[in-house]
Amino acid sequence: QGEEFEKKIAPPTLLLYVDAGK
Repeated sequence: QGEEFEKKIAPPTLLLYVDAGK
């Protein structure tokens, strides 16, 4: 579940995820 979830949100949400973590 973790790997698939990461891959699904990798391209688009990755930037938002990192930005939110700032």
